[in-house]
Amino acid sequence: MTDVPLDIPVYSYIKRELKSQIENGELPEGARVPSELELARQYGVSRNPTRQALRDLELEGYIVRVPGRGSFVAPRQQHQRVLSVNGWRTVAIACPELEIHYTRLVVRGFLEATAEQGVHPMVYFLRLSNEAEFEFLADLRNSGVEGIAFWLQHPGERTMELLKKFQRSQFPFVLIDRYVRGMDVDFVVSDNVDATFQLTNMLLARGHRRIGFITTELNNTATEDRLEGYKKALAAAGLAYEPGVTAIFGKAGESAGMLVSKVMAQRERPTAFVCANDGVAEKLIDKLNVLGYEVPVDVEIAAVDDNEFAEASGVPMITASQAGFEMGRKSAEVLLNRINRPDFPRQQYFLKSTVRSTLGEVKNSVSFVETSVGHKP
Repeated sequence: MTDVPLDIPVYSYIKRELKSQIENGELPEGARVPSELELARQYGVSRNPTRQALRDLELEGYIVRVPGRGSFVAPRQQHQRVLSVNGWRTVAIACPELEIHYTRLVVRGFLEATAEQGVHPMVYFLRLSNEAEFEFLADLRNSGVEGIAFWLQHPGERTMELLKKFQRSQFPFVLIDRYVRGMDVDFVVSDNVDATFQLTNMLLARGHRRIGFITTELNNTATEDRLEGYKKALAAAGLAYEPGVTAIFGKAGESAGMLVSKVMAQRERPTAFVCANDGVAEKLIDKLNVLGYEVPVDVEIAAVDDNEFAEASGVPMITASQAGFEMGRKSAEVLLNRINRPDFPRQQYFLKSTVRSTLGEVKNSVSFVETSVGHKP
């Protein structure tokens, strides 16, 4: 069974995987695409997300569905392409998904700021493979838009070379949410180091000295900086960073349950966790409950809460909310400024998150010793 990453809706992930297989030739033109039921079994989900994934791929021209026979890969020329723009000032914003509350805030801010300047915005919600991202950006560059703001999903060699060409030709673009280390370009991102520094400090102030860290794979500056902020707070408190209490969900060969069990099986187990996002926080809480731990009675949680999980779940915790709306407005302002003033100095913004706590009074003492998995101390 194929595991679905925690930071993307199930149907979006299935759609992305099928699209990638079609674009790289693994599923060639005319090939049969797995059915809703086959995909549901492969990913261990219901048929609803698989049905939605196939419906989207049909609407985008990647597959054709033949009643009684199944779904088949459509001819390449039918695949949806970026539309050409003529007759008005237009910019574009491209995001990985619409479902996340934070992403919607970014887009709203971007749309509001461009509308105020009389510029027409085009919005794309796309999860892209490495090659597909390169083709999308190249197509968008040639579509007639004056500039683009986007999440960089795959900083591969070809895409990096393309962005350098954009720079040399002075084609305006702004990176949103994550940046590229060592690349001097315009970007608007969250101060992720500060966010987890604050979250960790608040747990330290509550008496915790054994604090774990849970994240998805460290494959972009957002997750890397969140780990750095956690380490920075520990160091400031005179505590050493211990890899044994860090779990990276999504690593090949180890399920979330296995990773949480391994961390909690230590003789001196964590009494609190900092979570890089609310997706891993949700999974962590579920696994802790299976092991017999109650949140926040036995373990307290602090998380970067992009999708308002804390409010929806009602679980008391400490949260950091990114300034999504401000990020969208600022990225539009930076992009329009770059369009109007190509030689303007680079604009690079790290926006602060808002940290809140719904936990009760500070604990007097937090000192637990773990002797076996599955039982509270």
